[in-house]
Amino acid sequence: MEKLLQAIKNNIKSHKQELGNNLLNKGVEDISEFKRIYGYNQGLNKALEIINDLVVKYRKGEVDDE
Repeated sequence: MEKLLQAIKNNIKSHKQELGNNLLNKGVEDISEFKRIYGYNQGLNKALEIINDLVVKYRKGEVDDE
C-alpha cells in the first residue's frame, strides 16, 4: 500500500510541476483562469497532505491494507 501511495504522490508532484511550468511559459489570459489554476494547485497540495497523513497512520498501524 505504501508503494502505491508513493506512486500517487509522485504522479501528483509531476502534475504540479507541469502545471507550474505551463503557467510560467504560457501565462494566463485573465484573473479567472489564474484563480482556477491556483485552486487546482491548492487541491493538489491538499491531496499530498492527505496522502502523507495516511502514510504516517499506516506506519503506525492505524490504517489497514484494505
